[in-house]
Amino acid sequence: MKKYHIVLCVLILVLLFTSCRQKETDMPDVPEEQNYETEVSDTQSWPIIRMEVCSFTEQQTREQEIENALNAYLVSIDAGVQADLVSIPTEDRQTQLEVMLSDATNPIDLYCWRWFSTVAELVEKEQCISLEKYRSLYPDLWELFPKDIYDTCKVNGEQYSIPSADSFGNFGVYALRADIAQELGIEARHGDRMSRDELMIYLKQAKGLHPELCFQVNLWSNPVLNIDDLGDNHALGVLAERGTDPAGTVINLYEDPSFYEFCMSCKEMEEQGLFLDDPLNHSLAGASLVNEGLCGGFLFEAYSCDYARQLMQTQCPNDPMVVFQLTDPGCDNSCVYNGWQISSVCTHPDAAMKLLYLAFTDEHVSRYLAMGIEDVTYQVDAQGCAWYADGVTAENVGWNMSAPWFYPNMCLCLPLETEYAAYYTDMVEFWYDPQVRYSVALGFVFDSSAVSEEVRACSAVIDEYRPALLTGQVDVESYLKRMNQELHDHGIDRIIAEKQKQLDAFLKAEEEE
Repeated sequence: MKKYHIVLCVLILVLLFTSCRQKETDMPDVPEEQNYETEVSDTQSWPIIRMEVCSFTEQQTREQEIENALNAYLVSIDAGVQADLVSIPTEDRQTQLEVMLSDATNPIDLYCWRWFSTVAELVEKEQCISLEKYRSLYPDLWELFPKDIYDTCKVNGEQYSIPSADSFGNFGVYALRADIAQELGIEARHGDRMSRDELMIYLKQAKGLHPELCFQVNLWSNPVLNIDDLGDNHALGVLAERGTDPAGTVINLYEDPSFYEFCMSCKEMEEQGLFLDDPLNHSLAGASLVNEGLCGGFLFEAYSCDYARQLMQTQCPNDPMVVFQLTDPGCDNSCVYNGWQISSVCTHPDAAMKLLYLAFTDEHVSRYLAMGIEDVTYQVDAQGCAWYADGVTAENVGWNMSAPWFYPNMCLCLPLETEYAAYYTDMVEFWYDPQVRYSVALGFVFDSSAVSEEVRACSAVIDEYRPALLTGQVDVESYLKRMNQELHDHGIDRIIAEKQKQLDAFLKAEEEE
């Protein structure tokens, strides 16, 4: 009897289920709008990730509008995450980030280390988390750039930050005002390779034509000095030949004959009047000095002369420039300018990683961050170049559009306010240019803890002596001799020995991988 009742109950349940399925099948399709509303209501449970955005001022009047547009897009692709864009003014960024990285009640989840810290320091201070567990979830994120580039954001073999898209290499260039280049008969030589000796001849001629202008500003440059500074701006132990020698021998740059010769060339430039008057008490920002009518040309670094000229058009809009290549292209740790990571106070790291992944791989997300909203903040021409939208200027746009390099992948953006449509595609091609020489120490991070006192003392010596040497303000022979003696007294030899030991271990580990 019990078996009969059980069978009867099962039959009733089957009939009910079949009836429900029939009704479900007979129902008309749900309109797309209803589906979208259902999805929107589901997003209430999505984690909200606080992501830093670049702000040179406190006024980002379109922040909420752009955030809403970005989040609507994230809903449309069922991203499972929403963004809270956090504008941090650059003048107060250091302080605000330190607070946000230690306060779980007002945290930052995604941020970049440019102008703030280094990956090694972030790890040491426990301000970011390892990203290694996400490698299998987002394998294509680790395939965007050449492998060696990712190594620059590793610590002890673990990925803690993803490097932001950039040229990942450069060479020394000199930008000269186009009107002066025309006077010298070299305007058509834009993009040509030029030796330092040849450039010196032209700069002397330019000074003769324009005695009121300076033609050299800041000469400290890895490509021009032909070194890999191993991530140390004070260059307390460097690799020669920009780090391309497989032996990886760390040398004392300041005792190397090449540095003496370089200082002597700086002295000659000063004697020719090529430096700004009283250079030790002036800003050494070349573009600013050009805009102030004080400078006719200056040295910097770029991956392309065309890119450099376009950059100058943006920074010096009233003075078109021509650009000459001075050195071979190369890549060392100094060529990776930025990276993004997840903070250690983030409560939803998986969602943060999803948003970070999209910022690197989805052009819509990338453009919302760096450019705002199409037809609101910018419009696109037939060549694929972006311009400020009608009635919009840099002053009233309400969003910082001048720093695409701040974000994860500017190469997904559009060139802004330029007809140089290959602005980003040329950059991507440069990543795989066979002429680019890569340093063997790419990815090496020096742990200075064993010689921290020596590093502090020697860095102070460099700060005291080097600026005067590089602007020709002192007698090179005696001043350099005194600097080197003080460096020895304060332990530069111990720094170099420790750096060599760590680099040898790094290179051995690289061979074993």
